[in-house]
Amino acid sequence: MAALGEGVDLAVDVVVVGAGVAGLVAALDLLDAAPHLSVAVVDKGAAGTTGSTPLAQGGMAVAVGPGDSPALHAADTLRAGDGLGDPVAVRVMAEDGPARLADLVRRGGVFDRLAPDAPGAGWASGADPAALGGSPFALAREGGQTVARSVRTADASGAEISRALLAAARGRTSPAVAPGRITRVQGVACALAQPPADGALPGDVTGVWVLLDAVDGAGLGPDQAGGLALVRARAVLLASGGCGGLYAATTNRDEATADGVALAGRAGAGLLDLEFVQFHPTGLKVATGSAWRLLLTEALRGAGAVLLDAGGRRFMVGRHPDAELAPRHVVTRGILDQPGGAWLDATGLPAEVLAEEFPTVLAGARRHGYDLATEPVPVEPTQHYLVGGVATDLHGATSVPGLWAAGEVASTGVHGANRMAGNSLLQACVFGSRAGRALAARLGPGAPDPRDPAEPAFAAPAPDLDRAALRADLRQAISAGAGAVRTAAGLETAAKALEGAAARLGAAPARDRDGAELASLVAVGRLIVRAALLRAESRGVHWREDHPAPDPAWAGVRLRAQLP
Repeated sequence: MAALGEGVDLAVDVVVVGAGVAGLVAALDLLDAAPHLSVAVVDKGAAGTTGSTPLAQGGMAVAVGPGDSPALHAADTLRAGDGLGDPVAVRVMAEDGPARLADLVRRGGVFDRLAPDAPGAGWASGADPAALGGSPFALAREGGQTVARSVRTADASGAEISRALLAAARGRTSPAVAPGRITRVQGVACALAQPPADGALPGDVTGVWVLLDAVDGAGLGPDQAGGLALVRARAVLLASGGCGGLYAATTNRDEATADGVALAGRAGAGLLDLEFVQFHPTGLKVATGSAWRLLLTEALRGAGAVLLDAGGRRFMVGRHPDAELAPRHVVTRGILDQPGGAWLDATGLPAEVLAEEFPTVLAGARRHGYDLATEPVPVEPTQHYLVGGVATDLHGATSVPGLWAAGEVASTGVHGANRMAGNSLLQACVFGSRAGRALAARLGPGAPDPRDPAEPAFAAPAPDLDRAALRADLRQAISAGAGAVRTAAGLETAAKALEGAAARLGAAPARDRDGAELASLVAVGRLIVRAALLRAESRGVHWREDHPAPDPAWAGVRLRAQLP
């Protein structure tokens, strides 16, 4: 085919925006169930180098170990969710977990195992060892888990899952993926296509507009000439991750700019729980010009690492029965309450354990001049995960026909007000799979809508606007006002910064990746701050110093938002 670019469209049955675990699982399960369908996957950069999936360390929470069960997994998840978790969604996730893990094993995922007679080896009641690979898993215990539950590959679990899924998408381990079934498109999705339904209101989503990178072949895709192209589809699945690009210190890559939430909101979809932004307690505290922070996996604390104050004393003992393995919001607050800072001490772990089970963080800390094996290292809470997102049902359907969502970008209610450790990879697998299989069942023979939707509006950036400086200023303002600890005054200041940024950017974004990302960041940032102002209580991942306790009037209340 001709190089994809200006005036050269692509037509497929389903387009997936995002190439992390949720998007790839959805695409692969869709093709397993309906090999006759075609899929395009929109990825922001070179395959395997974008998104949060390859960065995930601790593992995927699945009830397959001794003493565990889906019911216990669900109970732990609801407890971490601090009163806002949806019990039905949580039960679905916990019960589907073992089957989704078996899918990863079937697709070539390699996870740490124990010898059948090793201490602690065993299976949860009802687990299927044959489907899961025969040998028990070497499970890690992470925050909020009452038993060790995280299936892992040392401390590079997300990288291994990403590797296995990419291999399957290339057809190496998935016979359903015939040549031409998955087309990779490299670029940033900037708008959803919606032909008018009656001349005024937008109709069903019929594709996505992409600002393409110029590449000579995209791996599973055509050559791309760059520019704006329409990917026509009978359904669009958003799987584009979170909002780390809003914060001055984050475990996310810079391309986590809340694109999917903004795309869905502009199309009229409902959004839920946006005030809840999770901070990982133990990001490595370093002075750096980059917003990215090395995450020191919770599994370190599960293996015996402890948190110390400036005087070398453990401070989590007595704050929670699980001490360092309390839910993340409890540990985060414990660290922030230390006036002299906090340190993670892993020196009590045997050197061979650090080398074999935690090579990623060991090497990463050394690059910053710290040695986990010989000294405590400074830590601070760092933005990690967007708990809320695009409202979906249990199969990924949004309130807009033709639009679906799964993974971090979606909100099923499974996390409540705080995500339990290990549930990010799991919920992406579970609800990505459910979305893919639901689309396969829904899409019979057919073709994308032939009508031409209007192109998205763009504008030239103001000549005196320094967009890099604007983005940096926004990150500082959001971190100061809408971080882990908030006040009404701080949130109002952040809101003013966002309003000022919106005015400087204008009504339409610039016709490039930076323009599209800035528009998404500002739109979603405004919604996060607005919801945080409304929830005048402390619950889950967020504290209001001016409202320091949960308010019974807010129990069970989930805030729904919509872009104007």
